[in-house]
Amino acid sequence: MTMLSIILPTYNRARFLPKALESICAQCFSDWELIIVDDGSDDDTINILGQLTSGIEQPVKIIEQENQGAYGARNTGLDQAKGKYVAFFDSDDEWLPHHLRDCVDALEQNPDVDWVYGACRIIDNASGEVKEESTFYPNGISRPFIQLNTHQVGDLRIINDDKAIVCAILHGFYSGLQNSVLRARVFDNYRFDYLERNEAEDQLFVIRMLLAGKSIGYLDNVHVNYCLHDANSSAAGGSQGLDRQERVLRLMIAGYEKLLREKPLPQQVRKALRKRVAADCFWQLGYATLWQSGQRTEARAMYRRGLGYWPWDWRYWKTYFVSFVK
Repeated sequence: MTMLSIILPTYNRARFLPKALESICAQCFSDWELIIVDDGSDDDTINILGQLTSGIEQPVKIIEQENQGAYGARNTGLDQAKGKYVAFFDSDDEWLPHHLRDCVDALEQNPDVDWVYGACRIIDNASGEVKEESTFYPNGISRPFIQLNTHQVGDLRIINDDKAIVCAILHGFYSGLQNSVLRARVFDNYRFDYLERNEAEDQLFVIRMLLAGKSIGYLDNVHVNYCLHDANSSAAGGSQGLDRQERVLRLMIAGYEKLLREKPLPQQVRKALRKRVAADCFWQLGYATLWQSGQRTEARAMYRRGLGYWPWDWRYWKTYFVSFVK
């Protein structure tokens, strides 16, 4: 049995593929198969992939499909995966050589843990400037999930805190698919929701796994260089960046609302979800996106939607009423 399946979805990323394949082949851990899903590219992706993979010793499968978005491509990869573990590679990022080895070792030593991840380093693709040395410690300040109770085995910190789900909802675990390795059994009865092409699916996936009782642990060091460029940054300048930011936020909000409707939830989880939806509606979409771009009427509508989920914060009411004065 292949130890690990690497799933690499790609769409019109031909210029990133040489570095991507180099990063995969440079891994200290070598017992893997590579499943590349070309999601309807109309550039030179297929020809380049043929050249880049011809000398790889490990099994490589290249699948072409009509465009379904990144999560649809990942689902296709999962359908073909034969490994005990699964890792997702984003074609514009770079794994550091120790990533797969350290994550697989941690999973092998802890059979009850389902998901292991490390931090990302954020790098501007054009200039090479490091924007953030570790996503776990922005500006040297630890993320809230770092404060959760953990059980440490070697370098792995296994999260075992009753507040974990609430923390994941309100603050996030920063456990993106690209900086994680998961047991294949996690996906036995699960596929990503790809129809809406929700770029926030990673965050919803973490919450769903915690609700399902899956165990997650992290390694407190950098495993991935995450490259910022126009195609992946929701904060890109200009109207295109704002439009994309609005779309991502609307889909994120819809995803959390769907989760609220899906099943009976513990009271503290439902409360956290309502608080998260309210904040995203009011501050992220209403204020930071719509109001700041001059869309006053639309912003006030989102203010009201946020207040409907969380009417107990006086700052919401103050900002809402002041918006009419301004």
